[in-house]
Order: sequence, then structure tokens, then C-alpha cells
Amino acid sequence: MSKKRVRGILDLVSLADGEEWELEPMSEDYVYGMGMGATKDATRWAYKGFCLEVGQSIRKIAAKNNGRPRKEAYQSYDCLRALVIWEHVQKYIPQELRSGITNRALIEIMQDGEAALTLSGAQNSSELFPKTSATLETSLSRGRKELKIDWNWESEVCEKLIKSYPQTTD
Repeated sequence: MSKKRVRGILDLVSLADGEEWELEPMSEDYVYGMGMGATKDATRWAYKGFCLEVGQSIRKIAAKNNGRPRKEAYQSYDCLRALVIWEHVQKYIPQELRSGITNRALIEIMQDGEAALTLSGAQNSSELFPKTSATLETSLSRGRKELKIDWNWESEVCEKLIKSYPQTTD
């Protein structure tokens, strides 16, 4: 004998003594908690949402977490280099001269001079700008792109990061 499918309390009350029962599975026509007055569209949308949540949880369980954990946004060396140079440009280079300065020239300034690297926590500029690295210009370009630094060294992203930075450290 098959089990009787139950949708609610009234179905439970109507069962005979000892009769086996099970909850009716969710479908496009029936969703737990949707009352009898719910429209067909509301029930269908609730079912679609349920299916979406189930699918997301399955994908999350099935996702492989191999390798190193990914860094948060704006925490890569590319972004850190770009942010440090952006801060240096804002402090020490006049507005009129900013558009003509190149990434290579700024890297050389950071490598030669012991510029104050207040944001990075580095002891000196050789940690972020080593003289032996040939990929610093590419790294700086990637950082500028990520932080949306324009040709005139203006960036709303950097300004927001600078404002939030003192709040996250003591």
C-alpha cells in the first residue's frame, strides 16, 4: 500500500488511524507554506526560487577549493604598488606635471629615493620596487587598471581606500 501524500493539517486530520503518510514534495503547483489563497504565479515563483537555492547550494558543495586562497579585492602587489605611487604623486607632484609623467619614471623615483611607504607597511622601497624585477611596469599598469587610476593620476577608488584605511588599522 502506498503512503498518502499530505499537504497540510487538514490532510493530517483526515487520515485514518495507523495510515502511513508523507509530505507532498514541492512542485510548480505546490510549495510548502504557500496558502490556498496564493496565486498560481506566486506559487510558481516560490518554487523557482527554491530550485535556484538548491542549485546554488549544490554548486557550492561541489566547488573545489584547491590551491591558495584568493586575495581580497585591492590586496594584490599590483594594487599595492599602484596605491603607493598614487599617494606619492598626490603628495609630491604638482597637478600640472602629473599627466606627462610615465610609469617607468615613477618606478625609478620609488627605487632611487627612500619614499615614505606609509600604506604598505614596508620598511623601504626595495620591498615593493626591487631593482632586479623586470615586470614592475606591467604590475603597475595592472594595479592602475584595477584601481581605476586615469592618465592624470586621479582615482575615486584610491580616495575611498585612503579614507577607509585609517579606520581599519590602529
